[in-house]
Amino acid sequence: MKPLLLTDLDDTLFQTARKMPTDVNKIPAADGANGETISFMQPWQHDFIHWALACMTVIPVTARGIASFKRVHLPFQQGAVCVHGAAILTPDGHLDEEWHAHMQPQLAPYQSRLPDMLTTALQIGENMGLSLRGWLESVEETSAYLVIKSNTANVEDLQKLRNILSETLNLQGFYIHMNGNNLALLPDFVNKQAAAAEMLRRHLAEHGRVPVFGMGDSVSDLGFMRLCDFAAFPPKTQICRSMP
Repeated sequence: MKPLLLTDLDDTLFQTARKMPTDVNKIPAADGANGETISFMQPWQHDFIHWALACMTVIPVTARGIASFKRVHLPFQQGAVCVHGAAILTPDGHLDEEWHAHMQPQLAPYQSRLPDMLTTALQIGENMGLSLRGWLESVEETSAYLVIKSNTANVEDLQKLRNILSETLNLQGFYIHMNGNNLALLPDFVNKQAAAAEMLRRHLAEHGRVPVFGMGDSVSDLGFMRLCDFAAFPPKTQICRSMP
């Protein structure tokens, strides 16, 4: 049986052009909502993931929403964890109903709180003179968590906002995750580790014990990476920077 690879996507398998050397060949990896290519692979990244797809069972574990995940060019065929773990997709790309039924009752109490938190956070940012945008990541019509970005990719602005939100919002039942130009507020139960553990449970039940590899770039990936036999991360990423 093939080894299993659980892998994050953005900044692990591909990245935006501004994070790449200017002289490198940029291979399209994912499109934006308007159809333009916004993420790219270096040639060695392209070669690696296609080798992995041929030799391993590869399951993405991503914060991307379902529509955003489906704009990734790579031919994943073994299902996926999306929306930071709020959704699991089947190999044919449909919502996994078992996990959906598990998550929906947990998310129900947050359906008014999440939009209110987003509105409040953006208003606080505006009062601070920050240029921000934000939205709710959802599974079908159910909000799962909120995301805020700086329109100028100013990480210091997001850090200032994070500090203020920590002091002023009632964050009981939530955790804050920030990496680069992404600031997310998530219910505690919306996390990659829980959904990856479910994928591992199913894989073990169907295929038996195989070597499990985990890859990611962010501290939010460490939870599912710790479930694996081996873990890897690219240099110059949040995980690498957090190490002594």
